[in-house]
Amino acid sequence: DINMKPTTSILLSALALSSVVDFADAHGRMLSPPHRGHIGRLPKFSGLVPINYSDNGLSAGGIGGTKGGKHGVCGDAYSGVREHETGGTYGRFPIHGSKVVGACYAPGSTVDLEIQLTANHKGYFQFGLCKLSGKDDKETEECFKALAQPSGETQWQVPPGNQVFNMKYVLPSGVTCDGDSHCVLRWHYVGWNNYGVDINGQEQFWNCADVYISNTCGASNPTPSSAKPSTSAVATQPPRPTQPQAPSTSKPTIPTQPPQTSAPSNPTPAPVPGQCGTCANCYYAPTNSCYAGWSATQCAEVPGLKWCGA
Repeated sequence: DINMKPTTSILLSALALSSVVDFADAHGRMLSPPHRGHIGRLPKFSGLVPINYSDNGLSAGGIGGTKGGKHGVCGDAYSGVREHETGGTYGRFPIHGSKVVGACYAPGSTVDLEIQLTANHKGYFQFGLCKLSGKDDKETEECFKALAQPSGETQWQVPPGNQVFNMKYVLPSGVTCDGDSHCVLRWHYVGWNNYGVDINGQEQFWNCADVYISNTCGASNPTPSSAKPSTSAVATQPPRPTQPQAPSTSKPTIPTQPPQTSAPSNPTPAPVPGQCGTCANCYYAPTNSCYAGWSATQCAEVPGLKWCGA
């Protein structure tokens, strides 16, 4: 109607735009433990695993490819080349073994996981663990067992924002994997911003990371990451009464990847908010936490952190 009122035209344009936004691509990746397509970006693993410069887009071909319920186990298209599965371009464990293991955790420990969303489409995260007994064994969908948060919840609801999110999940106490046996920790992101359709009408992502679960983590096992800290803001799940925070034995819940050659120590409380207290390294006042293994320069690059070292 050429006589359409301006307000009506604006409204229809807004509705059309919203429908486009709903179906635009989401993007995200697992930073800690570093997934197979991302780990090559970290200096410690440079030259061992190639870099996937689209490591935040492993949606198994998008909704068109997954609407029938089929997908590659680690985010590759179901009918395509499985580059991110064991033995693929980025799944280098059969070749390099422990040299490409991105993290080592204690059995039964509560671990800090780190996810970056570069295009947030609401929804939820969930995580699974698959133990592979042989060096050339490959993960399958049936192998993955769901992990839960300390509260028992398996789904982590995504808050708004394009940023780095941290969440805690508990590893099974009866599972160990090291040497030629290793475990695959998988992130699964289900976006939920497409109205009126089920999970197969939502965009989904999968990332796989090679990890060890062992009582002897440390001396020769790789740490979760060795990248330079980013300058992103601290982002954590908003407090929820059904999801109490439990003590962690893994790396600190700061959305950066501290450069180090040994696993970071557990945060130790500093007595006076805003001051260093007993902290002699990198201090985070909102949670009274002290993070060891950082340099003054690295600490200064992260907003909200204060250098308290000599």
